[in-house]
Amino acid sequence: MDPWSIGLAALVVLGLAAVVFGALYDRARNRRRHQEMLAPPARVIPRFRPDAPSPHYLSDLQARRPPTGAAPTAALSAAERTAVNEQLADQATPSVPAGYASAEFVTDPTARWVVLDQPVVCVCADEVASIRELLGLLERLVLSRTPLVLVAPAVAKDVLGTLEVNRIQQRLSVVVVLLPEVADRERVAQLCGGRPTDRSDRQAGYLPPEDLGRCERWVSTARSSHVLTRRTATA
Repeated sequence: MDPWSIGLAALVVLGLAAVVFGALYDRARNRRRHQEMLAPPARVIPRFRPDAPSPHYLSDLQARRPPTGAAPTAALSAAERTAVNEQLADQATPSVPAGYASAEFVTDPTARWVVLDQPVVCVCADEVASIRELLGLLERLVLSRTPLVLVAPAVAKDVLGTLEVNRIQQRLSVVVVLLPEVADRERVAQLCGGRPTDRSDRQAGYLPPEDLGRCERWVSTARSSHVLTRRTATA
């Protein structure tokens, strides 16, 4: 056989080998891509250092206990309690037919009252459905240590629970009063110099000072709430 024939045969064999290799390689690559598409994405699992302290999670029961070493809630003196009681009995004292929404907000255990001095009064025109609606306001009040009276026709259970925990942990002095009647909410807003706010404004964080009411002292019992124009002297 002449060299030309040998070269041609070798070229044909190499060509066939290249075609077979390419087909097998492409088949394997397509199979690998198919498996990658069906497989779950790779995730990096965080790991603690061997010397890192074990994580601590706060249970709901623990969250509803006052922090260790915290000062007790400042209750009224006997003389001041008597004076406030006289103001509540006075027919001229403005009041609404709804008390605190939860006993967790009570500040005077003896009388079972919520007494907040110089609070911001936020009157809501509609239900407070998420804590996000109040975040901007709460951040400002926590920093300034200003009490909050939240008046609304309804408040979602998780929002009420969040406010309760913040009150128990002494991060915020707050009371929630549920007033379903529009006339009652408008009366509170008028008495305190504010206006009812709607959900869209609260979610946008648009709560200018003129929309928020204020009063000298707010007192809520289990059944009614009262706007006091003056505080009594502490004995």
